[in-house]
Formats: sequence, structure tokens, C-alpha cells
Amino acid sequence: MNRNRREYERRVNRVVDYIGEHPADELSLERLARIAAFSPYHFHRIFKSVADETLFEFIQRLRIEKGAQALLFLPDRSVLEIALHCGFASAATFARPFKSHFGMSATAWRAGGYAQWREWQKDRKPGKALRKVGKDAPRRDADTVHRMKTKKPVNVQVNGLPSFRVAYMRYVGPYGPHGIPQLWERLRKWMDAHGLESADSVSLGVAYDNPNVAAADTCRYDACVVVPADFVPDKHVNVTDTASGRYAVCAFTGTAAEISEAWERTFGAWLPDSGYEPDDKPCIEIYRGDPRADPRSGVFRCELCLPVRPL
Repeated sequence: MNRNRREYERRVNRVVDYIGEHPADELSLERLARIAAFSPYHFHRIFKSVADETLFEFIQRLRIEKGAQALLFLPDRSVLEIALHCGFASAATFARPFKSHFGMSATAWRAGGYAQWREWQKDRKPGKALRKVGKDAPRRDADTVHRMKTKKPVNVQVNGLPSFRVAYMRYVGPYGPHGIPQLWERLRKWMDAHGLESADSVSLGVAYDNPNVAAADTCRYDACVVVPADFVPDKHVNVTDTASGRYAVCAFTGTAAEISEAWERTFGAWLPDSGYEPDDKPCIEIYRGDPRADPRSGVFRCELCLPVRPL
């Protein structure tokens, strides 16, 4: 295994161990990122790329599975006591995810339902999802970090990027094909009216929030165009400077609906083997000239730029 990937897994395993030892603690993103010695800004994505679960999914699953074991081995404890011991705020907040995970109530589990679950686990074929009661769904082994899925490799180069002086328009809302393309249409009309649309123009998309952590309707995205240092903004745009530094750069061609998956491939397929970790800066998309490869289908070209620093 690549030594850089081992370093990623080692750090994430520190977090896994900590969660297992402190299930009832307040397991904030900031605290767990410190334990892993990663930046909180991108830690949620790093954890998912290594563990194949989001941080919340892992914490929730581990707490539920510890609760299931306690129900069997601590018969004198009430469901409420076990729920609180495993990090849930009440019996009700434990009951709902427990039933969703195991397909039965905590009471039914304790009364013998666990035996049926155990038989299903024995009958499961290697690589086949374990069935829940009344539904088909995958179940993961507890207390382990899973190998990442095989993902399409990405061609990435690490380059230094300067700070750009940019005029920008901002969108706040869910990332993806609804909202951001319309923002770019507005900016390009403004660029054309101000003589900034040309074969040599450089535009940037700046994503400030991780959509896996921030609420979708609070995610911020700027559509920007590089302007001269003395540029004076009007009422339609603001002006700022982007962060300079080292970035992992990957070429992208596709639609707005596909760009999120491309970002995830960069995090999941390239980053753990790279010898780098994410830096505390926003991700940037660079568009050169007219990025529209096929206006009818919405396909465009850009460079995905992930801020990085040595691991």
C-alpha cells in the first residue's frame, strides 16, 4: 500500500478509535479533525474517502451497534440508560435509528430478535449485503475503516497558483445544476457588456462550503472574472482577491450535474496517495476563454483546483 495512503488511514483510524472510546462525548467536526491532524475545512470529505461513510453516518452506526451489544450484555439497564451511555440524547432519538438499522425495535432485539439477525449474518455470502428485517440494505462491519471503493483515477498536477484580482457575483444555495449555471449566465452578460469576455479571459468559480457539512441552502459560490488591479466595481459585482498557494489541478469536461462527482474522485482516488492534505482555502474552478464545449448539452471545460499542503 502507498505510504501516503497508509498515513491517511492511520490518521482516520485515530479518529475511529477515539469515537469508539468516547461514544457519548460531543464528537464535533473540529475536535475530530484535530485528532486526525487534518484541517477541519475538508476533514469530512477526507473521512468519507477513507472510511466510505460520512463522519455522521459512522458515528451514528457505531453508537447504534454499541447500543445493540449493551442491550444483550446489560439486561438490567433500561433502554434509556443504554441510549444515554451510547451518546443519544433520549430513548426516542436512539429508537428511531436503531429500528432503521436493524429493522426491529430495541425491545424486540433484546427479546430475541438478535438471534434472527445473527442467522442472517451467518448465511450472508461474501461481498453480499446483509438484509435487514423487512428491507434490503447494506450493513458494514463495526470498528473498522473500510478500503476506498475502486474509483476512476484522475490525472492531477500540483501547481502554484497566484492570487487573482476578481470581480464576482455570488450564489447562495445548493451546489449543482440549479442556480449556479444561471449565475454564470448573469456574469457572462455583465462581462460582455464591459468588454471582459474574450478568448484570453480567465474566470473562476469559488466554492466556499463543503456541501456534506453545510446546510444546502447556506452554501456559497462565487462566479468570478479576473480583472486589472485598478478595476472599479459597479453595483452588479464586488471585487476581491483569491488565495494564492499550491493547488492540485485536474482537468474536467462535463456538465454541472457531473462536477460534484469529479470533485469527489479528486478527494477519493488521488488525494490519499498524493503526499498532500487539503489546505484551509476554498476550492477553485478555473475557466479559460469560452468554456462551453457543447452549449446544447451543457458540457463545459474547466480546471478543478484543490488547495493542498504537504502531508
